[in-house]
Amino acid sequence: MQKAMAYWEFDGEDTWCEDSVGLGNLRRDNTPESHTDDMPWLCPHSGDVITASARLDNRSELLEALSVPRQEWKSLPDSRIILQAYQKWGEASVDRLLGDWVFAIWNAGERKLLIARDHHGNTGLYYYTDSRCLIFSSSLKGLLALPDVPQRPNPMAIAQILVAWPMHEAPTPTCYEGILRLPPAHAMTVTSQGVKIKRYWYLENTPDLHLSKDDDYVDAFLEIFTKAVRCRLRCSAPVGTTLSGGLDSGSVTALAARELKKQGQRLAAFSSVPISETEGLVGGLMGDETPLVNATATHVGNIDVNFIKAGNVSPLYGIDHALFIHDQPEHAAGNLYWITTLMAAAQEQGLGAILTGQGGNATISWAGGFEATLLDYLVKGQWGSFRRKLHAWQERTGRSLLGAVRSQIVHPLVWQTKQRLQLARTTKDAWRNYSAINPVLAQELDLNHQMEQHGHDPNFGLPRDYKQARLKLIKPGRYIAGHQWFETGMAYGLEVRDPTFDKRVMTFCWSIPQSQYLMDGQNRMLIRRAMTDYLPEQVLWNRRKGRQAADIPQRIVDYRSDVEAALVTLEKSNLAQHYLDLPKMRGVFESVQHKIDGGSLVKCGAILLRGIMVGKFLLRFE
Repeated sequence: MQKAMAYWEFDGEDTWCEDSVGLGNLRRDNTPESHTDDMPWLCPHSGDVITASARLDNRSELLEALSVPRQEWKSLPDSRIILQAYQKWGEASVDRLLGDWVFAIWNAGERKLLIARDHHGNTGLYYYTDSRCLIFSSSLKGLLALPDVPQRPNPMAIAQILVAWPMHEAPTPTCYEGILRLPPAHAMTVTSQGVKIKRYWYLENTPDLHLSKDDDYVDAFLEIFTKAVRCRLRCSAPVGTTLSGGLDSGSVTALAARELKKQGQRLAAFSSVPISETEGLVGGLMGDETPLVNATATHVGNIDVNFIKAGNVSPLYGIDHALFIHDQPEHAAGNLYWITTLMAAAQEQGLGAILTGQGGNATISWAGGFEATLLDYLVKGQWGSFRRKLHAWQERTGRSLLGAVRSQIVHPLVWQTKQRLQLARTTKDAWRNYSAINPVLAQELDLNHQMEQHGHDPNFGLPRDYKQARLKLIKPGRYIAGHQWFETGMAYGLEVRDPTFDKRVMTFCWSIPQSQYLMDGQNRMLIRRAMTDYLPEQVLWNRRKGRQAADIPQRIVDYRSDVEAALVTLEKSNLAQHYLDLPKMRGVFESVQHKIDGGSLVKCGAILLRGIMVGKFLLRFE
């Protein structure tokens, strides 16, 4: 397993074995304290053994609660803190650990193995189990290196990749039959009696938070979010950020640059930009965010921007390299060329971690839904409740009757009308427009029925209920992108860290009233108000979303020989023919060579490149 994972950049390696139990570790010195770590580590007092990949963000709080002597605080690695927490609080300890972590602890006395993952961070773990063994690893390569683990394609998981349907189960399947992911906020216990998996944290159960004034929410949010960014700067090497023209990465970058300036350090930021014209290809979106990126860097200061053009990188190189790292396909195949180039650039600069804002859309910059309690009471004719709620709302917000009518009645009506119109336009077979899946395979898998049964809308509409809409974006307890970023980072000797998915940030953003996100018809108002002094006006109030890889059609034309060779190979493969609509993929490729228009972008990314990535994966099984 260690040999198979040798492509990971690590600073130390070791194994521990006893009887039928074996643990291994490839250690990455990612924090100042990790240099003193030595894993797997056997506790001389209890006989417990731990192996982990961890960064704890509440060290001081835990050390205090565990009564660790002050003189040991600076040298005690995070893995030993996790073990001590387990020895004091048992399996309940997992909910007290903040940060990005995954660990396994062998309890020698009870002959029990505990494996757990953080609440929602960028870590991950795969596992395989049968009647005689359980094998787990942070990388698929660690499992695929073993003869005990069968290697067969998982048709449904592959179909979900092709139609961009997020995995809906927990534990989460992979593209290999029998190999699963341990999702975030889950713990697994293994004994001679079998395997038990339990989810230990539910974001959706967070109680509501009501503060006195609107400004109080902004102040509280800014304090929590700043802390989430600051603790992710704790690294034994320089830290960088990804930066687009948006509010999420811009906010993370602005706060990180300010914090590093206090330490006399500059912040390296990395931004993907196109190499050809994108106007007319992205509709109302932005294909080139360079002006907004420059505006943020100038306004914030202390930022060195690295623009990633990846002009000499084939889109298929990105696919091949990502398949090497992850050993399975992913739906965002069109972004892989710039992601691999960006990560390589960060590695060349000697960074140890890179911050992102991937989770911002559903957390810090949530556009806002409607509680609509006043509207509900009005429609039901419950006048007494309506008056009481109206009075309480006015007292809390300090706003007028007109403001209540607009915010709590008119806006909900408009929003609900739009949602109903959107639902009326949905079609069950919408996936045919953006997928390379073979219709015969889709019929074999009964794909439409499966989608309907699990509540997946192939038109990607959000539910009417704003809480359900947020959950659909956040995917608490089943989010897999964090694991993908974890693997990608490790392949380049980096940690990818996301403060927008910090547990404290997530619970705060979930708990506050929707009126803090939507004010006077303006959305995303929590982050816009919080970042007033941090980001330039043109970024704060920009309404156009960015579209990454907007020039992918031209890149496909530039590397047409690579694409042609891949298609020819797949057209000779029986397995690829069974899974993919190869004539449709060929048609997209030929059409883009004659004309690039507004429909080319989706077809090239979602049909052609995603199909090629799945096809290249399937070739492994022939």
